[in-house]
Amino acid sequence: MDKKTLIGFILIGIAFIAFIYVGRPSEAEIEAYNRAQDSIASLSERKLTGDSLTHSQQSLASLPDSLSATQKDSILSLLASNKYGEFAAASQGSAEELKLENDSISISLTNKGAQITNALLKKYNKYDGNPIELIKAEDASFNYTLVTASNRIIETKDLYFKGSQIAPNKVSFSLEATSGIGMEIIYTLQNKYLLDIDIKYNNLSSVLASNTPYLDASWTLPVYQNEKSGKNEQRYSGLAYKKSGEDTEKLNTGKDVTEEINGKVQWIAFRDMFFSTLLYSPAHIEQVSLKSQIQGESDMLKKLTANFTIPVSDKDQKLSLFIGPHNYDLLKEVDKVWGNDNEITQIIDMGDWFRFINIWLIIPIFNFLETITGNYGIIILLLTLIIKLLLSPFTLKSYMSQAKMRVLRPQVEEINAKYPGDDNMMKRQQATMNLYKSAGASTLGGCLPMLLQMPFLVAMYQYFPTSINLRGESFLWAKDLSTYDDIISWSTHIPLISDFIGNHISLFCLLMTIVQIVYMNISQQSTGQTTMPGMKMLPYLMSIMFFFFLNQSAAGLSYYYLMSMLITILQTYLFRLFVNEKKLLAKMEENKKKPIKKSKWMQRMEELQKQQMELQKQKARK
Repeated sequence: MDKKTLIGFILIGIAFIAFIYVGRPSEAEIEAYNRAQDSIASLSERKLTGDSLTHSQQSLASLPDSLSATQKDSILSLLASNKYGEFAAASQGSAEELKLENDSISISLTNKGAQITNALLKKYNKYDGNPIELIKAEDASFNYTLVTASNRIIETKDLYFKGSQIAPNKVSFSLEATSGIGMEIIYTLQNKYLLDIDIKYNNLSSVLASNTPYLDASWTLPVYQNEKSGKNEQRYSGLAYKKSGEDTEKLNTGKDVTEEINGKVQWIAFRDMFFSTLLYSPAHIEQVSLKSQIQGESDMLKKLTANFTIPVSDKDQKLSLFIGPHNYDLLKEVDKVWGNDNEITQIIDMGDWFRFINIWLIIPIFNFLETITGNYGIIILLLTLIIKLLLSPFTLKSYMSQAKMRVLRPQVEEINAKYPGDDNMMKRQQATMNLYKSAGASTLGGCLPMLLQMPFLVAMYQYFPTSINLRGESFLWAKDLSTYDDIISWSTHIPLISDFIGNHISLFCLLMTIVQIVYMNISQQSTGQTTMPGMKMLPYLMSIMFFFFLNQSAAGLSYYYLMSMLITILQTYLFRLFVNEKKLLAKMEENKKKPIKKSKWMQRMEELQKQQMELQKQKARK
């Protein structure tokens, strides 16, 4: 407590003692009361703080009954007048709650600060079965700060508005200062998850400081753990925004970060892994400052804060909130309501380079398959079959290339026997290349399908963990395809192991790893190429690395990779069943008789090889 406040309390205490010992109105009581008023005036000159007002209210509440209620109210009124000036009347009151709701969301609001205290999503639950609350009263704050002409700093969170239910989907909160000056905040709940906010001014600028004709808005929204894996959820949670005419920007989610934004901002998103509270302004907001802080207490993962300004003028200010799930089609509908240039679908993490695959292929296929079945395990299987069918021509070409290499293997071994040792390496490579070229085989033929599959594998890796469609959907032993399917778990932290794979073993991920090792073994046997001993182990090590990498990821992702690998193995056996290798070898022998047309690239490679051979001969002579 500072010295000025302490002096004020002492003076007020002296006045209270005088009142206690005087039993009836007298000159002494009047004098004591005047001393109390003088002490208040002294505090006014010293700019009494909000804390001193609160402490004074507590002190007055504990006074003996000998002090009349009128006298107490008089002192409180003077204190409030000093702190809030024209808004003193609104500094006292009682909190009242109003509610807006539809089939999708329930929103609670309070007249204290005219702010949202709770937003509950009716159609979504947390991992523990309780409803999801994106906004909670104890931690969230929607505050507006005004600076008056008398240099008073007024915060709306401390003021009591007059609340009224205008319609089932609309509430109004009005704040009146002296002489009819004030403001009104109207909340209107639209269909599903949209909440419109209209801020109306009634000559409010006349009481504001001339150099600050705006409201300083400060919105704080924590991110709570709603998913099974708080670590994954925290990785996808944070702030995002879009400036006018620019691309969407997302703040770093891996550390505490603060960012000052110059220029006009169209929207700000308080993002979770699957849900967002998104603030949109048709007129744009300015002087935006964003702050993200990682939390380690209870179920709060992050504390997100956005500070910005709202102009105070004769025109009403309109804002809009989206409080809901990251459903791509739903966000596209909201984008149409707000304006198609807002690109709010960017708040969904679906990657950057291969995002177009998810938007133009995966999501439409998912939506179509959802009309056929509601079992998402079946949907993922059908999706895998469709993608494999699209890539099957390239897969066949890859297998044919492997088959050619396999039937040429005896001839390759003859070349190796003819040119043994490191000294003949260039001759051996030249002869092998000539053999492949004359037979119409290519060592790179099997790489094309893998290269074509990579964008799909990466797109799936980015789609499944954040797909709202998979959230809460079960399949076989997996209770939720959007998170890991642990069959074994432990609580003790094991160094390195727990850091990489967590404190569990995911069954789909384990099965995927086993099948991938089997496929690698089949693949090595299917090719006719000889591999260095060290290189033979590389595919198996990669499979184990995938296990460490995906064990904490979505079960739906591991299930997709598992199905993709099983279908690939099935394709390999079917191709081997229907491809006659004897006929293939005969055809390749016929190709050897045909003249070979060399490309410029091949000619250049042959020239380089000849030069290297000459250099080796010269070194051997020396």
